[in-house]
Amino acid sequence: MERVRTSGLGSGIVSLLLGVVPQVSWAAAAEKEHAPGIVNLDITLLLQAINFLILAGILYKFLFKPLSAFMEKRAEGIRHSLEEAKRARDEVVRARAEHEESLRAARQEAAALRQQMDREMAEERERLIQQSRDEAHRLLTQARSEIEQEVRRAKAELRGEAVHLSLTAAERLLRRSLTEADHRRLAEQTIQELGGTS
Repeated sequence: MERVRTSGLGSGIVSLLLGVVPQVSWAAAAEKEHAPGIVNLDITLLLQAINFLILAGILYKFLFKPLSAFMEKRAEGIRHSLEEAKRARDEVVRARAEHEESLRAARQEAAALRQQMDREMAEERERLIQQSRDEAHRLLTQARSEIEQEVRRAKAELRGEAVHLSLTAAERLLRRSLTEADHRRLAEQTIQELGGTS
């Protein structure tokens, strides 16, 4: 490709020289006939126009085309860079939105967990209080029952002791006051009562 450009460049220069050399000689010949003035409409003007067109063609081929290609390539690079920047910005915006959404969700979840923990702590506190009350009531009831049983047992023991003491005292009194005849009579009476009931 580079060789083709070099040969094209060489052939362009050769054709330029072939086109310019005769024109320079024509210009020299025409200058001899040239009359002074601002604008002379003679062959020199025609040669200058041809020279200008040749120069414009050479500039177009060797300067404007590569420059246009370079500018187009540069514009394409800038366009590509802008598209990349736009995609990157869109990605950053999307990532930021996702991050904010995840933060919002995490905050909501933390608030829900905090509310649940508060609710569970209140329920546990109420359960423990109720359990303590129930335990205290049970212990109080058990203590009352035990006290009542102890009181009944103590009363029974006291009654038994009182009966025993009364019997002992009565027996002592009766032994002192009863005679042998009274003992016989009481024994017979008791036997008769036992015999009558059977």
